[in-house]
Amino acid sequence: MNAGFKGRVRGAALLFAALALCACGGSLQVMRNPSASLPSVKKVAVVPFGTAPAQARITGEWETLLLSLGYRVVERENIEPLLKEQGLSINGIVNPSEAPKIGEILGVDGLVMGRPNTREPYYSYSMTGAAKISEPAPVSVKLLDAATARVVWSVSNEKEEALNVAREGRAVNSRLKNSLEGTLKEGGWKAAQPPYKESSGAAIAFNSGLRAEKGMRVGAYAFAGGNDNGDGGAWADKAASMLLKAGYDVVDRQQLEKIIQEQKLSASGATRAQDMAQLGKIAGLRAVLMGTASGGQVCAYHVKLVDVETGELYWSAYGEDCRLDQFSELVGTGFSGH
Repeated sequence: MNAGFKGRVRGAALLFAALALCACGGSLQVMRNPSASLPSVKKVAVVPFGTAPAQARITGEWETLLLSLGYRVVERENIEPLLKEQGLSINGIVNPSEAPKIGEILGVDGLVMGRPNTREPYYSYSMTGAAKISEPAPVSVKLLDAATARVVWSVSNEKEEALNVAREGRAVNSRLKNSLEGTLKEGGWKAAQPPYKESSGAAIAFNSGLRAEKGMRVGAYAFAGGNDNGDGGAWADKAASMLLKAGYDVVDRQQLEKIIQEQKLSASGATRAQDMAQLGKIAGLRAVLMGTASGGQVCAYHVKLVDVETGELYWSAYGEDCRLDQFSELVGTGFSGH
């Protein structure tokens, strides 16, 4: 760790000690539309909050949160190009006449959309001076019913603008999870309680309706973002080795990329539904591993396992453990029968 980075750690640790004495927090508001039907919106896709690695990671935190609440989450990272092929735009989800078409194309009941915070990611520090990458929580997030274009529920962080160094790097925290969970229960939300595991450095939520099995064949795409050198492939290989250790049958990433090139699939890694399904058939895959990582000596990541036929997530995880040790401890706990 270089001297400049150590200096930032020491300086921010002192700042943390000062701010810890004051009330540094935002105003979290969770609201439910009483005219909307919660049970009718169970399968959802999260529209990327932004293109930067930090925003992709925050989107992943929300995918994890939704899985933990009992939603079925579908991977639709490239929503805009997919809709453009059909002469539609994501903005059409607010139009009652276009919303059902968009929902049908994407194969979901609803879309989760967020307005990102304009603040840049920053370092936060624990009382011991351990550094983490903090991404400011989105200003607002809402779930739209694809059949009616109604807002089902919304979360607002309008006053979450001050530097809050005690947030430990996560845009989704226990306060948000508990508030949204309580609001859903008040509205009659009923869903199977999915497995959810959390540690100090990682969190993972499993799909209660689509459980992974030991020995299932999976492949890994290079992560978006990567570390300071942009090496998303190294992150993918590291995560893939954790899956291998957990009991998955993992296909070599270079071999997978070779198949993608030979078959002239989507340049974005075969993330279009039809390309992913074709890749699955050719390589005999049940699922693919996708992820985002940012940072270098201090890092943050999001990783998810996606079914190649339906695009539905088996599980979604995120954390600040650069070595993925805590992720490794959690990922093998969600197999069928466990």
